[in-house]
Amino acid sequence: MKKIAQICGWLGLGMILAGLIVYSLTAVMAWTVYLPLILGCALLLASITLQFREIRAGLTTRSARFGSNALLMVLILLGILIVANIFAARFSWRLDTTAARQFSLAEQTRNILKSLNKDVKITGFFKSGDEAFTKELLTEYAHYSDRLRFEFSDPDKKPGLAKKYQVKSYGTLIVEAEGKQERIEKSEEQLLTNAIIKVTREGKKKLYFTTGHGEKDPDSDGADGLATARKALIEENYDIAKLLLARESAIPADCSMLAVAGPRTELFASEKSLIMEFLQKGGKLLILLDPASPDSWSELLGEWGFKVGRDIVVDASGFGQLFGTGPTMPIVSQYEEHAITRDFNLMTFFPEARSISRGENPPAGLEFREIGKSTPRSWAETSPISGQAEITFDEGKDLRGPVNLFAGAEMPATAAAGEKAGKTRLLVFGDSDFATNSYFDTQGNGNLFQNGVSWLAEEEDLISVRARSPEDRRIAITQTQSRALLYLGIIVLPLAIFIAGIAVYRNRK
Repeated sequence: MKKIAQICGWLGLGMILAGLIVYSLTAVMAWTVYLPLILGCALLLASITLQFREIRAGLTTRSARFGSNALLMVLILLGILIVANIFAARFSWRLDTTAARQFSLAEQTRNILKSLNKDVKITGFFKSGDEAFTKELLTEYAHYSDRLRFEFSDPDKKPGLAKKYQVKSYGTLIVEAEGKQERIEKSEEQLLTNAIIKVTREGKKKLYFTTGHGEKDPDSDGADGLATARKALIEENYDIAKLLLARESAIPADCSMLAVAGPRTELFASEKSLIMEFLQKGGKLLILLDPASPDSWSELLGEWGFKVGRDIVVDASGFGQLFGTGPTMPIVSQYEEHAITRDFNLMTFFPEARSISRGENPPAGLEFREIGKSTPRSWAETSPISGQAEITFDEGKDLRGPVNLFAGAEMPATAAAGEKAGKTRLLVFGDSDFATNSYFDTQGNGNLFQNGVSWLAEEEDLISVRARSPEDRRIAITQTQSRALLYLGIIVLPLAIFIAGIAVYRNRK
């Protein structure tokens, strides 16, 4: 009887093990899994029943008590580990120790994910085994939102799914939300975040850039153009268009923001009337002026609480020399409290800027904020710089720094009968070059420009520091150095340990 019981026990364990192996291979709970598990449990139960007296007698011995105590300690330890894993899964904490924070999501991405109010599905089409980097990135995304889920598919194994999404290359990501779909070909954070923005937002806001006064062109790829800024705005789901004010009877009703970037000629009275009417009804205006911009633009802003200085800001800190420009490129590294610069810790540079400050008689109800000031070693030079052998500060004539370079203002708008009153918003920079193709990617210039647009367009959740391209921090070594490392790790170190072991053994003997 005892031999039969032992055979039943071993067979039972074998059947249970076989069932678990089948499940690990198929990942499906079918009869091929249930049958061996059920038979195994039945055989184990029969073995215990047949040996019940021997088992009970064995449990009363001294060795059994010690064994049961050891088993209890093991179970307690396993219980602690299980509870710890449950808490780790629900309240996980991740730490990025890389110098460039290359495994941490940008602030904008985190804000977008935390505010998701729609379910987002991301499908990645990769050759099996090639999805490791993207999986790590998407795992980080899912860490910040329960509404985002992702999966991977091999186009070779599931050609029907690849055909459905019209996937033609490995590495394609399809981002979906409530019927909207975006496709990206690279696993880059900024591309992925922009795709999520596009599929989760209702409609697109339209931004108009004025033309006809020598303004900087949003379509130009030249050094003085705004093509880089335009591309960045389009990626954040904005529509960009041009507007010639001189031939319009009204600013278009779908205008979410009107931008004037570096005007060089005077503003017509008819154009001023259009802009004033637009602002009075709750319009949003972005103006980037230069020291050479005509006074008519400054006069327009004066009626909305801005004072535009007739000067050029000089920075004696020496930062401009880093870019080969000299003292007329002031730097801003500290910012006043404002939504645009919330948690903004990047430097910004402004080639040839003029001062922007609060006017003397602002309209009633206007909230005016000076946002960005130059360093204490700067001033606003009121004399012409050309022809001066040395630029010096003139007490009583020049404005001592720090000098404010950009400011924002808002006030309740006048609403027509039956319409909801919104807010008029203005953002004025004393320089337009900082947003051009030459300087857009310099430090925080691009982020500052995009944050300003987001504030004006009332898309405050987009205001943040955006993702940067990951740095390539690989170590470049020669073939000789590579072989030296190989010999050191494979031959020298193991041999040294072996010799040390022999030496210790001989000394002890």
